[in-house]
Amino acid sequence: MINTLLIRNFRLFKELKIEKLARVNLFVGKNNSGKSCLLEALRIYTAGADASVLSEIVSTREEDWNDTAAPGTIKKITQIDSPFRFLFHGYHLPEKPSGAIEIGPIDNEKQRIKIMPQFYQVTKDKDGRRLHVPIKNKSLNQLVDVEVGLELTEGDESRFLTYLFNLSSNIRISPANGPQNIQTVLPQNMDNEIIEKLWDNINITDLEDEVIRCLQLIDPNVRKIAFVGGIQRPDGKKPRIPIVRYADSEERIPLKNLGDGMTRLFQVILSLVNARNGYLFIDEFENGLHWSIHPHVWKIIFILSKRLNVQVFATTHNRDCIRGFHEVWTAREAEGAFHRLDLSDTKKVKPVNYTCEVLSDALETGVEVR
Repeated sequence: MINTLLIRNFRLFKELKIEKLARVNLFVGKNNSGKSCLLEALRIYTAGADASVLSEIVSTREEDWNDTAAPGTIKKITQIDSPFRFLFHGYHLPEKPSGAIEIGPIDNEKQRIKIMPQFYQVTKDKDGRRLHVPIKNKSLNQLVDVEVGLELTEGDESRFLTYLFNLSSNIRISPANGPQNIQTVLPQNMDNEIIEKLWDNINITDLEDEVIRCLQLIDPNVRKIAFVGGIQRPDGKKPRIPIVRYADSEERIPLKNLGDGMTRLFQVILSLVNARNGYLFIDEFENGLHWSIHPHVWKIIFILSKRLNVQVFATTHNRDCIRGFHEVWTAREAEGAFHRLDLSDTKKVKPVNYTCEVLSDALETGVEVR
């Protein structure tokens, strides 16, 4: 498990230190206080800065638009239009190592992942093949036809990623504890292709029963789930869709017909049981869920995460979600942690750790914790 966390030079965070993490962690804060950025940093760290994770993070935020500048345009080196630049603090590419992204435990520098841009001049050899020639003098103010790569370092191991969306090289630095199982639930619905793969992983196992029991929190009549062939898409793919069957009925109903709450709950619990011995990230936990089932969902998450050895990181700005978390956390204080991210007028993010007792007092007195 990740017990402490240091983040430097990543998106909103010039430096962020969180000194206490637990098995189930909930982060709150106002809009643009860094909650989603925090989950992204954790995903990058737990995935060992895997190229596909970097690509997904940049693509999800639509930071991968094409450079519209004409070839040969002269630019300042820190203003090169690369998707990489949005990962760094201030959204510009640093020239000095002091500006490198750093993610990992507070007290063990060797276990942190460091990400630094490397600037390359693009040339061709005598056979017309493209070459990336390192630019040694980074103090140059103006360059022509520059590309940017990332140098990824952990401990004594380093790798270089020349282009974010060329994933054929499959470059990866394994985290200190080896390859990890990582599942992510974003605010928007998952693609059916992802959902069907997750379901196939647990189909006809005891974990399938856990998923169904969780769905019964919303509708006690749900008895079975299956995936059937859907409509062929323009890209030629024909992903299967989830359907449910009710007790004492032969009717089969698409899961999405049962509402956004049922769909969200299915995706959260399905991701949890697929994250065995790994990590689960849930952004905007409350999406689609009625206030009354929050305590029940949190109880399942606390129980299953311990049983399956999963560390959970979730965000919310919903008071009912916080109350539900607290209700379960009270009986399992050592297994949970609650933090609020505060953004100052100077755009510095400060984490505030709450004990179970302090959160209880805040909720009882109506103090704003979101």
